[in-house]
Amino acid sequence: MSTAEDEAVYHMAAADLARMRQPDLSELPSAQTTLAMLKAFGPTGPKEEWLTEFRRRIHDESAGRVTLEGVDPQAVPPPRVKSPAASYQRLVDSRAGTVQLLVMGPFEPPFQFTATAPGGDDTTGGPRPC
Repeated sequence: MSTAEDEAVYHMAAADLARMRQPDLSELPSAQTTLAMLKAFGPTGPKEEWLTEFRRRIHDESAGRVTLEGVDPQAVPPPRVKSPAASYQRLVDSRAGTVQLLVMGPFEPPFQFTATAPGGDDTTGGPRPC
């Protein structure tokens, strides 16, 4: 069961993703973010009910313009996150025609844009496990 603190994490992340921006959760205590993500993810990825709700939040925040779609991890160019809980998603802005690959999970930072093509410039440094 999520708390108001968990909801703040999910809301901030969804609002940024709806604007095609990498979520910046730095104004929240890191323990709050970590706990919220541990509640949303199991050992093999996001809990289905959380992911469905998170996708709805992004859709609603963007007035239906941005969607979050699952991506097969094997289709993601290296480097890939080694955590079995990592979830690869495609963030799609239907109006602008832009696509961004996103990895999310119970690690730091929990939402991270990554390269979208083989040989792409991944300047993010990649997520680090919690």
